[in-house]
Amino acid sequence: MNRKLVNIVLVVLGLAIVVIIGKDFIGKKAGKNIANQYKYDVSEFRKVDSTAILFREAGTFAVDANEPKGIAVSGKEIVVVAEKMLLKYDYSGKELLRKDLPDTANCVTVNSNNEIWIGMLHSVALFDQGGILLKRWNSFGDRSVITSVAVSGETVYVADAGNRIVYKCKRNGQLISKIGEKDETKGVPGYVIPSPYFDVALDDSHFLWAVNTGRHSLENYNADGSIRTSWGKASFKMDGFTGCCNPANIAIMADNSFITSEKGMPRIKWYGQHGEFLGVVASPDMFNEDSYLAPDIAIDSDQRVIALDFERKQVRIFEKKADGNK
Repeated sequence: MNRKLVNIVLVVLGLAIVVIIGKDFIGKKAGKNIANQYKYDVSEFRKVDSTAILFREAGTFAVDANEPKGIAVSGKEIVVVAEKMLLKYDYSGKELLRKDLPDTANCVTVNSNNEIWIGMLHSVALFDQGGILLKRWNSFGDRSVITSVAVSGETVYVADAGNRIVYKCKRNGQLISKIGEKDETKGVPGYVIPSPYFDVALDDSHFLWAVNTGRHSLENYNADGSIRTSWGKASFKMDGFTGCCNPANIAIMADNSFITSEKGMPRIKWYGQHGEFLGVVASPDMFNEDSYLAPDIAIDSDQRVIALDFERKQVRIFEKKADGNK
């Protein structure tokens, strides 16, 4: 066989080998013949020892809305906002009020005078118990994404995930100051908000708490915007916070302990007033297996945790077990 013919045969054989290897590689790459050895398995973190679960689910009811957004408690009634809807329910799930809203709602809170404050996409609006609009503030700008509102007397705190800042305002919307801008002299690290989860709440002394989700921490502020204290830990374990940005939502109990909820692997937990882990309200396996969104949470006068489960479109009510009083 001459050299030219040999070279042709070698080329053909080489191409055949490449085709065979390529087909085998493509088949394996598609996951048909080989498992993903690098997939991170979080199933073990979904399991919670039953002795750590200190609350029980005492009730649940469906929310008749396409896109539930936030929850609050007003006396013996539960207030829910959907995309452009204000709803009120009693604890049995009976609908008491349904009102259209002028804009997309992201969050809701009810102050001590039973006024309903709703965070719209770019602004804040005030409603009475009948759902009548009393006041609407000017927009914080097209970049703003209002995710939480907390009210103390004549002072209103507004969390803006878009601009990564908390506004301290007067009741009429006039800006008093901005809280959370990076300031080393006040010990303020600055907010890291990777996604539109940014919650604020007030303790019994009316001091502001804000969640710095990207830092997995809760920060407490003085009136001048300086840091009083903070706590938190990044961890997949039950006593820490997971993912890019958790805890997504918080609520404060009458004894200044904290209820937190997380996204990614949804779970609701209970911490002491200094951040010590106390136990679990709702474990990950109490949510749909493919759930991702963090439930919004509120606390009622009986210190029950009222959770809005977005995937199930349900209000879920959790109360302490008889032996759950730590």
